[in-house]
Amino acid sequence: MDNSHINNITKTASADMPKGTVVKLDASDASKVVACAAADSDALGVVLDDVKSGESVAVALLGIANHTVETIASGAIAAGAKVYLDASGKVRAAPAAGDSDQSVVCVGIALTPAYADGNTVEIAHRAPVGETIAKTA
Repeated sequence: MDNSHINNITKTASADMPKGTVVKLDASDASKVVACAAADSDALGVVLDDVKSGESVAVALLGIANHTVETIASGAIAAGAKVYLDASGKVRAAPAAGDSDQSVVCVGIALTPAYADGNTVEIAHRAPVGETIAKTA
């Protein structure tokens, strides 16, 4: 049996998720996906349709799928800005520097702007890469 995949894979949703949620494999069952948290360097891909818990869903593989993907923003993001994982499988712009270094996970570049939480933002995706936002001097 050929288990190779091109661009997308099909997995079972562990919870209800809207189209554009960034997901990772469920730690308790690798046949399922769950929404990523901000620090999840093991992000797998983006769900391509709204899905209810227990249903099958196509997942575009980050850094592999040969097409852009629409993700859900957690706030304003400028077109051309790097996008990073945020809570609930959303993406965000780079956080402002604070009192300490911040670890973030970059998943691509915004091709369209987002103006508020819940907006759709199209991204040129990449495999997840950990970065550090340096603290203010």
